[in-house]
Amino acid sequence: MVLTSLADSTARRVEALGSSLSEALFEPSLRLGVTGLARAGKTVFITSLVANLMNRGRMLQLSAAREGRIETAFLQPQPDDTVPRFDYENHLAALTGPEPNWPDSTRAVSELRLSLKVRPTGLLSGLQGPRVLHLDIVDYPGEWLLDLSLLDKSYEDWSAEVLARIDARSLAQGFMAAITSCDGDAPHDEPLAQAVAAAFTEYLKAAREAGFYDCTPGRFLLPGDLAGSPVLTFAPVRAGQAKAPRGSLRREMARRYEAYKAQVVRPFFRDHFSRIDRQVVLVDALGAIHSGPPAVEDLRQSMADILGAFRPGRNRFLTRVLGGKRVERILFAATKADHLHHEQHPQLTSIIEALTRDAQDRARFAGAETAALA
Repeated sequence: MVLTSLADSTARRVEALGSSLSEALFEPSLRLGVTGLARAGKTVFITSLVANLMNRGRMLQLSAAREGRIETAFLQPQPDDTVPRFDYENHLAALTGPEPNWPDSTRAVSELRLSLKVRPTGLLSGLQGPRVLHLDIVDYPGEWLLDLSLLDKSYEDWSAEVLARIDARSLAQGFMAAITSCDGDAPHDEPLAQAVAAAFTEYLKAAREAGFYDCTPGRFLLPGDLAGSPVLTFAPVRAGQAKAPRGSLRREMARRYEAYKAQVVRPFFRDHFSRIDRQVVLVDALGAIHSGPPAVEDLRQSMADILGAFRPGRNRFLTRVLGGKRVERILFAATKADHLHHEQHPQLTSIIEALTRDAQDRARFAGAETAALA
């Protein structure tokens, strides 16, 4: 098992080395991650971004477009054959058709490669022809990003934290009643485990609808093909004895929690998240404000947790080759700014800066560039 893991890790690093050398010498690629919590507008943002990069008439703040250095932009098959393609054409058709409608929201990881042919700048620009830059846009649910904070928490710590946080919420009464009536140290009973997990899932759905953002584990909301599996059949349970007895409900819940981290969260981090160069985090600040002060504070804490999942800092060449890739630039963007008069956009920017100040300070300390805007 250990030898297999080492071999896989070595193979990935050799592949990354070849990819890094090829990109640096021939056609560089830039992986842009786009995420945000529910209803933040990820699908619309990506569709609009790609449409405007392909037809750059309104992209005058993009220096390469303003200077006329982008000769063309075109879509190509993405390099990851096992990742679904972002359905750009259908999303654009939904937004621009005779009867416009909002496209379906993000429910899984998807990717799109946009290749740009750009003329270089500098002293040697006259001696070099246009270069191709591949922009790989990776779309993924923000709820999955929050799951990365679980990697550093034990089941007991996570359970205590969740139960303390939701105890006073009226929408959690059904779930709290379900766990109050069961003994976590009693022998494991599968129908009871399923009932408790179902009650917890219903609470998470209600919390998301109410505007709360601390809705982890994220796959409970977007289970996909994992629906009904044991890895999604657990919930926080109150501790009785200091150590859960062997064969108890709490012991089995803890085992499934660890399986969730090992089989769901870590593969996502390894295969997708750890390879990102730049990150856009979309934030529905207006929705949180509308939901009231508790939702705003919850959003602020969630933004700090989201940034804690990143490894911000400068991407030195050797660091990238050796597998220590880091996110160099992070943008926190308040969406739905069109709901406000344009003269109020600076105030919305100030709000998003205040909500993400702790997260931005941490990233800047690590050497990453951060920004916030409406």
